[in-house]
Amino acid sequence: METLNRVAFQEIVEEDGEPCLVIFSRKSCHVCQAVHGKLDNLKEEYPDVPFYEVDVETDPELQNKFSLKGVPHVLFFKDGEVLARLTGNHDEDEYADKIEELL
Repeated sequence: METLNRVAFQEIVEEDGEPCLVIFSRKSCHVCQAVHGKLDNLKEEYPDVPFYEVDVETDPELQNKFSLKGVPHVLFFKDGEVLARLTGNHDEDEYADKIEELL
């Protein structure tokens, strides 16, 4: 999963506008790591949807921009806009359903 900083996020997610998934997380968060594992599994099923991550410890501006109170947060983007979000740890099926909505 490619890590995005503020500049890359603006270029790739907001300006390009292609459907994608972005997880906002911290390396020291155990729940975040569990969600990463589920997303890694799903990434193979959805090769046309890019999966990105933002480390909120290195880029807190992005966390604030989307008013995210904690991590993990998975945001689903299309045309540079947030279509859906999931907070915390969910079943793989729930993430898959949101990805399907992007397509």
